[in-house]
Amino acid sequence: MEQRKQNGIAPSIRVKDMQKSLDFYTKTLGFQTSDKVTRKDGKVAHAAVGFDSALIMLSPAEYIRTQQTKDDLAKNKPGVGVELYIGMTASKKLDAFFSEIKGKGVTVVNEPKTEAWGDRIFTVRDPDGYALTFSEFANEVTPEARTAAFESAHQK
Repeated sequence: MEQRKQNGIAPSIRVKDMQKSLDFYTKTLGFQTSDKVTRKDGKVAHAAVGFDSALIMLSPAEYIRTQQTKDDLAKNKPGVGVELYIGMTASKKLDAFFSEIKGKGVTVVNEPKTEAWGDRIFTVRDPDGYALTFSEFANEVTPEARTAAFESAHQK
């Protein structure tokens, strides 16, 4: 295990089954574990995973700090409305990475495509329903073109 790192912002998501989620992120997506706490009974109590500079912290759903969040999770929808946007760096190429993980049976939301704002992206779901959008810089787009693309995509 590599030395624990502190990023400026690291999302901490609550998961129903720590081992299943840890296996998904490490064995399916190929993330590295940078921190892990195991209870005396052998169950994982916390883990931090990522590759390159991306870091996601996983915590069991029962470790929620606020009652409202506990109530929401009791409705069995931990990942609803949450999307993590993960920028790829030179260590992994987006299309090859997509082919690799698709072959492992991940739930694909969107196949790779180059967006009008200049990023090439694809989206998958983790076991708890969290959307994971992986992106890679594809081409330079002017601020005006990005604004026009955004407005076009979000018209009612």
